[in-house]
Amino acid sequence: MKHVVAMWGTNCRSEEELAAFARPGYTEDGDAIPSEFMSSTGLSWIDEDFIEVHLLQDEESREAFVQYLKQDYASDPDRFAPQVPDSLGESIASYPSVIVLYGNDSRYGSVNEVLFSLAESGSEVGQQPVPLIAKIVYETEER
Repeated sequence: MKHVVAMWGTNCRSEEELAAFARPGYTEDGDAIPSEFMSSTGLSWIDEDFIEVHLLQDEESREAFVQYLKQDYASDPDRFAPQVPDSLGESIASYPSVIVLYGNDSRYGSVNEVLFSLAESGSEVGQQPVPLIAKIVYETEER
């Protein structure tokens, strides 16, 4: 199975601000209104069960986040961790928070498959209000 993890840098400086930025709204009829994050990235729909937000305000929290990605984020860290760019710590240093979104192309149904078609890491830095700072693709055996 093919997996993708996309990561965006944000300028949100508190947990409340970050949660509000990533959380969609709803109309009185229950229809979803895209979050500011989705509007900023051009994503029209995402499965919200596969999004994480992380406040990274100091070097220690950024280092802990990178270690979390390499050791605990994926169900198969042996296949995922080698794909995490060595420069990720530097890439996230400019942002007080990041948003991570997971997708896959399982034979049982895809999750957030639009992530596979995103521009490669770094190509949008400075061009979008919420730049894509990493896109990690890896494969595992389908069970």
